[in-house]
Parts: sequence; structure tokens; C-alpha cells
Amino acid sequence: MSQYSQRLSDTTLRMPVALLQVGMFVCRLDRPWLGTPFLMQGFLIENRDMLHQVQSLCSQVCVDTRKSLVKFKARPGKTQAPPTLPASFDRDMAQMGLRSVLPTYTRTLKHVKEAMRGLSKGHPLNPDTLGKHVDECITALIDNIPAMTWLSRVKSHDDYTYEHALHVSLLCMVFGIHCGWPRDEVRTVGLAGLLFDLGKLRIPKSLLTKPGPLTETEWQLFNEHPKWTRYLLEKSGFGHDVIAACYYHHERPDGQGYPVHKLAGQVPLSARLIHILDAFDAMISYRPYAQQRTVYDAIRVLYKGRATEFDSALVDQFIELMGVYPIGTLVELSSGEVAVVIGQNHDARLLPKIAVVRDRNKQPVSERVVNLKHLTGNDGLPQFRVKTMLHDGSYGIFMQDYTRQLVLGNQAAR
Repeated sequence: MSQYSQRLSDTTLRMPVALLQVGMFVCRLDRPWLGTPFLMQGFLIENRDMLHQVQSLCSQVCVDTRKSLVKFKARPGKTQAPPTLPASFDRDMAQMGLRSVLPTYTRTLKHVKEAMRGLSKGHPLNPDTLGKHVDECITALIDNIPAMTWLSRVKSHDDYTYEHALHVSLLCMVFGIHCGWPRDEVRTVGLAGLLFDLGKLRIPKSLLTKPGPLTETEWQLFNEHPKWTRYLLEKSGFGHDVIAACYYHHERPDGQGYPVHKLAGQVPLSARLIHILDAFDAMISYRPYAQQRTVYDAIRVLYKGRATEFDSALVDQFIELMGVYPIGTLVELSSGEVAVVIGQNHDARLLPKIAVVRDRNKQPVSERVVNLKHLTGNDGLPQFRVKTMLHDGSYGIFMQDYTRQLVLGNQAAR
């Protein structure tokens, strides 16, 4: 085995694509399978054309030594530990990824604003134009899922309606890509994620932002918004699958949803997914009528509502997708310091890679990038752990500002 390869298990090696050979069985790529020309998730490199194709698409891959036709010889002598990349590498990769996908995110958000404002003035939506923006988002996601997912958690106080629509759409597409859905299905749920709440344009703003509980009459009026959404989408010429996903997104597995009280098996998968992601993004956002929750608390609510309010299997898959401490979230350490999660350790999920931005007294400090997995004492145990997840904006740290500094390369933040 080459010194540049890393053994992940008895039968799996991770290696740079430059070391690949004809006859090796590739079992994992460094990018989602969707968007690559490989039909199967796992394939034998049968010829040099396939070899060159993999090398042109990926930087490193995982190889199943048991299924490969070539022999792998162990190197004699003491096994050398694979080189460890510093946590700053993850920060640099996050910076590059954000710079790459931000133009697509910004263009799509701008178009969503313009389209919704035009709709409120009586102008119909253009399915082809919106579809084009969704296609661009899918391409950006395939190239860099972590960066686009990071942007889905960047919140502002001013544009909740538009950001919420785009963030639900992005999460829907991330979920679909993660689960290996065909691109046309990812596109459908991405479009529906942008449009599912259009009917709220016909609901008085005072009702949408009312801080107290709604009266029975107000609830009846509010519950009409899926019908208005369906009307507006049909008028604009959207397809049946997109309309159904939007119309049924407030239905529940126990039949207690609205507008028609359908049971779980009668509701399209895309609508069930939007129901979950709509609730999740709303809970972690700023809203005048509800308390903002951390990602952890929002996931707890989803889990508690499995099988009654939310589809159990989809909730479980979403929790698996998000991980314990998602990239781009704010955490407090056992030391009292405050940090932004910038990377994951897949073999130590409770010990992420972080950028410390507040000291134990919650005062600003020059950014310090570390990997909690590597901060161990003489006993070999971790010196610091994540104590709790924090709300965006805690101790004056807003992910919108941090992300802007990261993209611009503001040295004052480092």
C-alpha cells in the first residue's frame, strides 16, 4: 500500500486518484454520485478511459480491495500513520467553497424576491426562469454541498420570507442528492421548496406576524394559504408534481394537518419532506411571533413529532444528513469559549473542527482554528468538548457577518 493511501477498514483504502489502476473497484467518491456519469454507486475500473474519467472528476476516492482485481501489497515494517490535515485546511476549503457558490445563491435569492414581489402585483411566475435558477443551484450543490448548506443557515432579520423559501429549497435539494434521487426529482422538490408558501401573499401581513395566538377565525383564514398557493401555481402553469408538493405540505401522518386531512400514505413524498424542512428552517430563524431555537433543539422537536406530525423515515434521514454539529453553526465549548463549526471528524463526530471567535469571558479574540479531536491531555482524552449549541447572534456573533468576513478574506476576523 502506498504511503499516500489511508486504510479506512480491512477492505477499504482511501487514495489520491493518481494512484488508481485499471482493475480497482471504486466504492466511494469525494463528491455526490448524482452529477457523475457513473450509473452505479460502486464500479470496477475496466479500462483506461474509465480511469481517466475518474481522475478528471475527483481528487481522491475509496477503493474496495476485496472487490478489486489487482493485488494490494502491505508495506513492510512499521505502518506509517496517514498524514493529518490541519483544521485550517477545512477553513480554507470552506472559504473557497463559499466564494464559489455565493454568486449562484445571491442570483437565486434576488430572483425569488423579484418574482414574489411581481406576483403580489398581479404578474404571473415564469416556471422556466425559476427552473433555470433551481438547475444552477443543483449544479452548485453537486460541486459543493457543505458550502451551500452553510449558506442555508445564514439568516437576516429583513428578508425572512424570501430567505426561508430559498433555504427550504436548498435543504430539499441537499436531502434529495444525499439520498441519491434522480436529478428531475431533485429539481421538482427544489422548485416546490421555493414556492410552497406563495399563498401567504393573500393573507394579511398583520395576521402572519401576529405575536399572540390566533383566534379560530384567524386560523381558518390562515389555513387557506395552501389553496391560494395551488391557485397561483396553476395560473402560472407549473406541473402537477410541483403543485401537489406545495398544496399538501401542511398535511400530517396522523391526518390532523390541513387543508384536506390526508393520512401519511396519501401525501406525496416531496410534500412530506417540505413539511419537515419548513418547520426546521422556521424554528432556527428570527420570527416576531416565535422563539428562535438552536439546530439541536429544532431537531429534537422534529424527532419528538415523528409518526404524528412528521414522517418518521424522512426525519431519521434528515438527522443523519445534518450530523451532530452541522458546519456553519455556533457552539460554546466546555472551556466557555465560543466557536463556529467549520469541519467534521467522521470518526469523532462529537469533536468537530472549529474556529474560536470568543474567549471564555465571551470577549472577541483573533480567530483560532483548531481540531477538537487533536486537543488531548496526557491521558489521551479530549481537553475540550462542545458544551452546547447556540442561537445565531449569541454574544454578538451573526453567521451572516462571519460568512461575509470569511468570503472577503477579512484578516481582522482571523
